[in-house]
Amino acid sequence: MNKILILSIVFLSLMGFTSCTEDKIETYTDTDNIYFSPAVYPNVVLNGANILTDSTGFSFGFDNTVVTKRVYLIPVRVQGKLSTADRKIKVTVDPTSTAVQGTHFTLPENIVMRAGKQVDTIAVTVSRTPDMKSNAFTLVLNLEENESFTTKMKTKVTNVLTQKTMSFIRFKLTFDDKLSQPTGWSVSNYGVFTAKKFFLMCDLMHLSPSMFNQKLGAPGLTIPEAMYYQAFMKRYLADQKASGNTIYEADGITEMFFP
Repeated sequence: MNKILILSIVFLSLMGFTSCTEDKIETYTDTDNIYFSPAVYPNVVLNGANILTDSTGFSFGFDNTVVTKRVYLIPVRVQGKLSTADRKIKVTVDPTSTAVQGTHFTLPENIVMRAGKQVDTIAVTVSRTPDMKSNAFTLVLNLEENESFTTKMKTKVTNVLTQKTMSFIRFKLTFDDKLSQPTGWSVSNYGVFTAKKFFLMCDLMHLSPSMFNQKLGAPGLTIPEAMYYQAFMKRYLADQKASGNTIYEADGITEMFFP
């Protein structure tokens, strides 16, 4: 059976934000200035607060094994007049990056701000490679000036005491393929966590793996639901064993077990 390639498109911005107050950002009326949008326009909500950021990350760990790539769309925004023609965006890979271009990620050959757009995206294709099981990799992108755009917005201080800064023209993406026991995994119901057991249970009952990133008691992870998942899997394993098809863990020796 040929390996299936699935591209999971992840949007990093909420494109509905179209205005910005003067205290958030200094305007440059005499130039077309480009910057990474998430540093100015919130794209993450945490505990009810809008979060500005110049970095983000993800893990393939909770993805089905058939997922071999993801495409991350990093939003960029321009100040100035809209153009009736596509304009080239100059993007370079920072030498501090640990991800290898052509192995862990690829970028489009031509990155542009399309005609009539104030906001566009840089599509980063991340490949799921075996070394991500043990290592996290970072990709740092820099926006640079060219014939179409300037980069006058550099950084801003976000903490006066620590002098921590946020960059408008540098964006870091971190990724790996590590899978650890999620928050919503109930050991008393499901036993010791293993990747094979986890994905088998999700596949058989059509559960979203990401659901288990919630705390126990959340929708889909209530006590009655956990007990149902447990009973279903116990019955499934018993039926398989009775038919001569004992289910083992990834080592091929340890029989899969639910309490």
